[in-house]
Amino acid sequence: MDFAFGPEDERFRAEARDWLAEHFTGPFAALKQQTGGHPGEAHGDMAVRRAWERELGTGGWIGLGWDRTDGAYGNRAATLTQQVVWAEEYARAGAPGRLGHIGENLLGPTLLAHGDSAQRTRFLPPIARGEEVWCQGYSEPDAGSDLAGLRTRAVRDPGEGTYRITGQKIWTSLAHEADWCFVLARTEEGSQRHHGLSFLLVPMDQPGRIEVRPIRQLTGTAEFNEVFFDGAVARAEHLVGGAGHGWRVAMSLLAVERGVSTLVQQIGFARELSRVVRLALETGAAEEPVLRDRLIRQWAELKAMRWNALRTLGSAQRPGPNSAPPAGDPAPRKAAPHDLPPRSADPQATGSPDPGSPDPGPRHSGPQYSGPQDPGAPSVAKLLWGGWHQRLGELAVQVRGAAAALGPARWTAGRPYELDAFQRLFLFSRADTIYGGSDEIQRTIIAERVLHLPKESRR
Repeated sequence: MDFAFGPEDERFRAEARDWLAEHFTGPFAALKQQTGGHPGEAHGDMAVRRAWERELGTGGWIGLGWDRTDGAYGNRAATLTQQVVWAEEYARAGAPGRLGHIGENLLGPTLLAHGDSAQRTRFLPPIARGEEVWCQGYSEPDAGSDLAGLRTRAVRDPGEGTYRITGQKIWTSLAHEADWCFVLARTEEGSQRHHGLSFLLVPMDQPGRIEVRPIRQLTGTAEFNEVFFDGAVARAEHLVGGAGHGWRVAMSLLAVERGVSTLVQQIGFARELSRVVRLALETGAAEEPVLRDRLIRQWAELKAMRWNALRTLGSAQRPGPNSAPPAGDPAPRKAAPHDLPPRSADPQATGSPDPGSPDPGPRHSGPQYSGPQDPGAPSVAKLLWGGWHQRLGELAVQVRGAAAALGPARWTAGRPYELDAFQRLFLFSRADTIYGGSDEIQRTIIAERVLHLPKESRR
């Protein structure tokens, strides 16, 4: 496989860079990230962040690479490498963590794969315009990493033709801002584990039927939430993939979450690492041999993660249904890893390749991501990046020494809990090995489904 960008990709890069330079200004400039950013991070005024989503939508930058076999939904065509170009330039500009990440990168591909034409027509254009924000209703208090143990129920009302949802979801990113939530619920009475589940699209504006309670974290912010459903209504036509087939739809979504999104996520990681390296050079901490070795190891591991992600993504590409390969592009191109030499870690450096690409084929937007062919690839990726990012957080405070215990501003009664970017990175990354499937669960998946070791007792 050729891991280089072609001329079309570089033209696309110039277009993306020019657009960001022109539009990521004025009130939007206040949203500039000091670290890599996180989709759920409560950074900046939410009204401005929503306005930024609409700005991206107007520019056609949401939904790049969505399968166009059945038409477009307001987004521009983009091949896989051009998608990476856009993500790289977005990170280089310091643009904020996306409010629309869940709708664009998780629900969008899921509706294209499993939704019907009415669902795609209703929900994809508002996502592409940046008008509707989504959250994900998966984890529950007794079914976090063990998703198949969920107990939220959805009962069909034969008279109204709707579903009434009762139960609780937890660790729900952006639920306090979301307009809609896709909910995995049990729709078959007496069903157990992954049987009898359905995937429902639920409007969040249901006073008295949906309650959102923010969860205050170590960082002092509340990106995650508890969500309580008390007879919340979902229309029957908003059932995706058919009744009882929710597990298949949910697993398809997770394959996308831990595939393409993982590769894009590493661009933010590269920015964070470059800042930690620069700080170590400024403070002199990089002269300490053990710490210098850890910095170099972080850099090398990030390289290895990116190549692993590119390998996995490349093996999972295939043309969409009823579509021909893009003309003149017999093999998908990928980008080389983002280069972060320990002695020159400038996040504004240009020309560093990453994953993304557009192709204006007649009914095909380029290679489609169908999920990794290796069943253990998503779990391996999660194990790699979760531990890596957590170690980076530890390094971020270690290079500062005793100063890491001090806040960026003097304590006041009105602002008693101020943190700088490195302190937030350290505290937030403590959760990286838990959310999205804990390390223990990922190792169990690899052991049972890849290595075919004896299954763990689940009594």
